[in-house]
Amino acid sequence: MTTPKKNSRSTIADVARKAEVAIGTVSRVFNNHPDVNEEIRQRVNDAVNELNYVRLRNRKRPRESSDRRVGNIGLVFFGMDDTLVQLPVVSTAVHGIESALSNQGYNLMLANIPNGDRTPHFISDQHIEGLILKGPNQGSLPSETKRSLLSRVYSTPHIWLMGRLPNAVGDHCNFDTEVAGRLVAEHLHEYGHRKTAFLNPKPGHIQFEKMKTAFHAYSALLGHQSTTLEVDRPTAIEWPLPATTQQDKVDLLVDRWIETPKNDRPTALFVPSDRTATQTYSALSQRGLKVGSDVSIISCNNEKPLLANLSPALTTIDVHAEAIGQKAVDQLLWRIANPSQKHYFQCLVEPTLVVRDSVKKL
Repeated sequence: MTTPKKNSRSTIADVARKAEVAIGTVSRVFNNHPDVNEEIRQRVNDAVNELNYVRLRNRKRPRESSDRRVGNIGLVFFGMDDTLVQLPVVSTAVHGIESALSNQGYNLMLANIPNGDRTPHFISDQHIEGLILKGPNQGSLPSETKRSLLSRVYSTPHIWLMGRLPNAVGDHCNFDTEVAGRLVAEHLHEYGHRKTAFLNPKPGHIQFEKMKTAFHAYSALLGHQSTTLEVDRPTAIEWPLPATTQQDKVDLLVDRWIETPKNDRPTALFVPSDRTATQTYSALSQRGLKVGSDVSIISCNNEKPLLANLSPALTTIDVHAEAIGQKAVDQLLWRIANPSQKHYFQCLVEPTLVVRDSVKKL
């Protein structure tokens, strides 16, 4: 009987989804915590076997030095709905984190704290040397007095992953949103589009806002008439934020586009995430309209699991999420090795354009 090969592409997020448990629970099972009951432990182990998942560890760890106290790095998701870790772009970044830590001989410990209202044991018990943080991309962080988690985070070497709120402190690793906006504007220009729009169902979302600004700036340089289709900003931001956009908000923006006089109507829409692009396809289809013929769509992230069934195939920006995860580890290990450095740094991975069929040549 042939033994199935282990799948190095599955991530700990895939295991959590398969076992129907939180990502932090998978981490506790992997690290043999006694507070996990046997039924859940078995579900996690079954998911590992079904996915042929292998923990990305080196067989031979680097020799311990005075810098290496415990050999663990924490990954903390907070302020977002549990479904955040199921987004392909996040799962791909997690894979990059896992592989980079494995290459350095580190273990990965995870926690998902939707309300941001507790501190994981591996932080409070000082079982980690550094932290990778994935928090919300809307609103602002509360004060450290209101969220003790933040005060513990700020006393530990850390880096923010794929978004850092304006009042957040620390290093940050992401894709270059300005380059993304430029690539979209240039591609639409090359294909003859001169009336374009940025479709924004999440105003105030820091990633979306940066891409919107860059897109409009480069569109203006190219002589385009670019506008924004945007819902109202939320009056209050409360955790946990939903990880994905609500369909009704996308429907509203599509209706607003349809209601635009035909002579002024944008011929192409820049949608800032692939998940929102799938919702835009759906909204247009329900209204008897087709992407590529009635309106062109271009998106961002290149989340292949979301794009598999879209017709026409979606032109999008590949943010190289796995590389972002890997570079976040590199920067965090540098921060651990240089605790006296007072300046904060941003590591930006340059995105690339993936041309498919959703943008029509005019």
